[in-house]
Amino acid sequence: MTAFWAKLFIFAFTATFTVPIFGASKPNIILFVSDDMGWNDVGYHGSKIATPHIDRLVKDGMQLDRFYVHPICSPTRTALMTGRVPARMGITGVIGRSGGVPKDEHFLPQTFQKGGYQTFMVGKWHLGSSESEYTPNSRGFDYFFGFHGGGINYYSTESSRVRGWFRNGQSVAPKGYSTDLLANEAIKQLKNRDKQKPVFLYLPFNAPHQPAQAPEQLLEKYRKRGFFGRKLGQAGAIEAMDGAIGRVLNTIEEEDMTKETLVMFFCDNGSGGFGRRGSSVLPGQLALRGGKGTVYEGGIRVPAVLRWPEVISPGTKCDQLISAQDLFPTFSAAAGIKPANQKLFDGVNLWPSIVENKPMKRSPVIVGGSSGEFAVLHGKWKLIWSRQQISLFDLKEDPIEAQDISVQHPLMVAELADALASVLTSPSKLDRHGQ
Repeated sequence: MTAFWAKLFIFAFTATFTVPIFGASKPNIILFVSDDMGWNDVGYHGSKIATPHIDRLVKDGMQLDRFYVHPICSPTRTALMTGRVPARMGITGVIGRSGGVPKDEHFLPQTFQKGGYQTFMVGKWHLGSSESEYTPNSRGFDYFFGFHGGGINYYSTESSRVRGWFRNGQSVAPKGYSTDLLANEAIKQLKNRDKQKPVFLYLPFNAPHQPAQAPEQLLEKYRKRGFFGRKLGQAGAIEAMDGAIGRVLNTIEEEDMTKETLVMFFCDNGSGGFGRRGSSVLPGQLALRGGKGTVYEGGIRVPAVLRWPEVISPGTKCDQLISAQDLFPTFSAAAGIKPANQKLFDGVNLWPSIVENKPMKRSPVIVGGSSGEFAVLHGKWKLIWSRQQISLFDLKEDPIEAQDISVQHPLMVAELADALASVLTSPSKLDRHGQ
């Protein structure tokens, strides 16, 4: 078979979601997510913070150089789980103690369950807990260990029962450092898995969310490197999380799963270390504007990497525009599973672009913030819309968003505004949730 026809064959099967595109069995999928970690907080972007295991994923896999999320926790997680823009559901802020993602929304792990996967979740949920129907075990996860809310004390004791640790709906009181507890549980599930079935493991850490804590030896290491205040704890928490990721990756290797496993790492929103001002920037780093809670690049463009040996070319960089809501259709395509959702995705299957590392045309990406701001991304263009102003940026020429060119390009402003209006004027049925 010629290379041309081989590629055409791959694309045909990828587009129909019917069979895995490589090999006879479905791949395992392991998804690591960090909490409040910015573009410049990883070693491969020039950080002083050591992230050797994430950096190794970059060496062995593919950087997603234009990966976008929502500027705060719950909307990003909603987009990941539903493949849809959270604003359709009225979710533009954090989900509090009442309500959650509407119960008629179909979740990614529910599709993977139907596709024959074991579905494990270990870590932070933040998508609703006021009723059991909102919690992980009711939304497609066979097993859950972690916490339902937005954060947890890093150091857990017997008194932690009141702080929200759960195992499959039952309150528990684990002892230890949260990052290690989550890694331990993920490793346990991988070792005890049914080896006749593929695994979907979702491991969203609470690190390095504030108030970030870390073992004293790591804090001392970063004091010597000039870190202090909130950034000190964040640096230590990031390296501790990287070490936990390394332990899980070692387990994948020990279990002889590496070649059959798609691994992804990304961050749920920009850095929270300095609030809306974003991360500090070192010489040679990209000085993205803004931070957590904003729809400037520093709040929504985050580090992301994929690894699947012999499928994704190692040491590569993908410039395709990709968002959190694209992962549901994209992972389904990689696994050869037909999504079981009834509502239309806003996300796009970008697996062909990733495999070939070639850009493909796609619909605009829409992300929203709790302050009423939205961003619309399309090719090199980015529109920021709020009640106060409308701005347009050319990210190819101006990645730090220094120059608003909306006056010079009124037709592009109108086109992107129309894309946003199509979402804001057709929201889904809402479930009451806290802001």
